[in-house]
Amino acid sequence: MQFGTVCIIGPGLIGGSIGLGIKKRNLAKTIIGVGHRASSLEKAIKIHAIDTGLLNDEEAVKDADIVILATSVNKIIDTGKKIIPLMKSNSILTDVGSTKKHIVEQITHNIRKDITFVGAHPIAGSEQRGVEFASPDLFEGCTCIITPLNNHTKEVETISQLWRHLGAKIKYLTPEQHDEILAFVSHLPHLAASCLINAIKKEHLVCGASGLRDTTRVASGDPELWVDIFVQNRENVMKSIDNFINELNEFKNALVNKNNTKILDKLKNAKLSRDNVFHNNSTNKNSNK
Repeated sequence: MQFGTVCIIGPGLIGGSIGLGIKKRNLAKTIIGVGHRASSLEKAIKIHAIDTGLLNDEEAVKDADIVILATSVNKIIDTGKKIIPLMKSNSILTDVGSTKKHIVEQITHNIRKDITFVGAHPIAGSEQRGVEFASPDLFEGCTCIITPLNNHTKEVETISQLWRHLGAKIKYLTPEQHDEILAFVSHLPHLAASCLINAIKKEHLVCGASGLRDTTRVASGDPELWVDIFVQNRENVMKSIDNFINELNEFKNALVNKNNTKILDKLKNAKLSRDNVFHNNSTNKNSNK
């Protein structure tokens, strides 16, 4: 299956991985990358994440069948508004943003009647940034959430098929459902990792080993990118913080009251919940190899 000409705006870690995945699986006739720096585009071309790199939005999107907004979340809306008038009829605009409600509302409000916007979010990546860290198999086994206003359109199925071919499992949610869930399973973990590092005296960090390293890995993510995610999903993130504070307070009270049974129950419940999800995922991946 081929998807014609694909334009990736922002061929960094995620955008570059999309390009590499498409190239590896021969899913497009040509891949055009759009960026602000010629040096970044040259890197993307060198590793074969894109076929052509352009600094000009109009030249890049005018012939594209699918345009993918792979910029940071704070740039998706403005970039979308800029390129919508330049896209050809019957093309599809999509994104990879970590927040959805605000993006979908704004893009949908500005979309032309002869093109379709399909919101998407592949839950994959790393704390690294840049096309040099891209991988053609980054999305193998990950979940890609599709947040259409109507999930039965031909265009929604096209974007769903693209992600399936890249190795992702598709889940359909409303933008509101996406933001509520991601606040707990993605945004809170990053916040907690950052707060944990900040809570430890700097001179004590050198005593940390693999436990601290693995628990706080995501705190190495791009701070500016994460500010925008927290701001766009502010209400849901605050709810997740309240839940986390309640959990910490319950654990603290158990310590204060020397309630070893309560402490053990919480630790057992955490182990069981994590093992059920991540052990099963690991087993399924290994069995599918």
